[in-house]
Amino acid sequence: MTKASLLLAIALLASWTILPTDSAFAQAEPSATEQAEDAVPAPRAPTARPAPSRPAPRPAAPAARQANPPARPATAQVPAAAPSVSQPAATAQLPNGASAVNEVYGDWTVDCRINDGQKLCLLSQSQGDSRTNQRVFAIELRAPKDGRAEGTILMPFWLKLENGAVLKLDDRDLGQGLRFSTCTPSGCLLPVSFPTVATDAMKNGKTLTAAALNLSNNDVVSFNIALNGFGPALDRLVQLAN
Repeated sequence: MTKASLLLAIALLASWTILPTDSAFAQAEPSATEQAEDAVPAPRAPTARPAPSRPAPRPAAPAARQANPPARPATAQVPAAAPSVSQPAATAQLPNGASAVNEVYGDWTVDCRINDGQKLCLLSQSQGDSRTNQRVFAIELRAPKDGRAEGTILMPFWLKLENGAVLKLDDRDLGQGLRFSTCTPSGCLLPVSFPTVATDAMKNGKTLTAAALNLSNNDVVSFNIALNGFGPALDRLVQLAN
């Protein structure tokens, strides 16, 4: 065998020996892509989970009908008032059915009259100016009520009204600091209120004096009120007024 033939035979033998090995490896060894595909599983597409089903709302139960309506608060039964029968008011009267009575007791006058169904009784005394024939001073008292005889004294304009007036009973002080309330076309008014103890003393007294100051010269101006007949006049006033 020649050298050339020997080399050819060795080459053929080597190729035959290697080829199966490569082919077997090719069959046994998967490609890198195949290994990757086999090693990493293909991601599965997420399957949509059905939304949890909520229980359907139950239909509202019909409102229970009240077997009995709510009780109303009890109200007291008030009996109907009987129709009122108007009673005629007591009619003011004077003795013998007279509409007016005027009586004089000493220096005092009792005057009582009916006006619009009302009885008005006064005990009074007045003094006038003989030159002008006008009244310049007067005192009027109403029948005692609640232990006091109230009234008004009328005095002239030309007095210091802000200083008030003073009353004396037989030189004894009976009232200090009396104040004038107002003036009228006839003169200025001085309200007075005599308690029972004062009227009792006046029944036994002689003179009641009302004094004030003269506006021009501050002289004391006095008016003397005679108490002659005051007791019987006051008693008669009370009798007629009641």
